[in-house]
Amino acid sequence: MITVKFFGGAKKSFGTDLISVKLDYVTIRDLLKHLLSIKQQDAIDLDTKNILVAVNGVDTSALNDMDTITRAGDVVSIIPIIHGGNK
Repeated sequence: MITVKFFGGAKKSFGTDLISVKLDYVTIRDLLKHLLSIKQQDAIDLDTKNILVAVNGVDTSALNDMDTITRAGDVVSIIPIIHGGNK
């Protein structure tokens, strides 16, 4: 299983801050596709173009970006990079 942690607005998209998925040896791209397929349709959209993804604490941009392979036991963190604030 892969553990996925959601931060910020991503938690609202999935209604939780942590889920486990029964996948192994899957790219970040395919993991995100899977996550979007299991997300409730009426939940807030997850903008996958504006997120930071880390695998075991390492930003995927320092790895193979969306082609980074995740394996059972990995922890994937999804952090939106766009957030609100006060004017």
